[in-house]
Amino acid sequence: MIVDLRKLNLNNKIPVNGEVIIPEDYYQNMDIIRISPLSINGELFINYEEEIQLNCMIKGHFIMTCGISLEEVTYPFTSEVEQIIEEKAQKNQINLDLLDVLWENVVLEVPIKVTKKDVKIESIKGEGWEVES
Repeated sequence: MIVDLRKLNLNNKIPVNGEVIIPEDYYQNMDIIRISPLSINGELFINYEEEIQLNCMIKGHFIMTCGISLEEVTYPFTSEVEQIIEEKAQKNQINLDLLDVLWENVVLEVPIKVTKKDVKIESIKGEGWEVES
């Protein structure tokens, strides 16, 4: 998601709404199979200290592997973001790419493990061990 900083400097506040697709290489070494397009609703503004601040709500869902059955599980998430954008994120003085900032907040929502709601453990056992319910 690219934002025009000229509009921000002119108005001191601009809406940040739309969908963002996270590239697969961001999460390929994680337990995530896919991520839905993220829905972003919020605003970007210049705060009282002359810093660029992002306030938004991110909604989406992860498709992950069930820790027991290895089937796909949909895990919905919502993240509320209130973050000051550092100057190093501003690659030039015309545009601001929010993808990395959004990803930093989305990755915090990734669960360690997920299990499918209706998974049944009938009998799990191996050589010298057994799980009883």
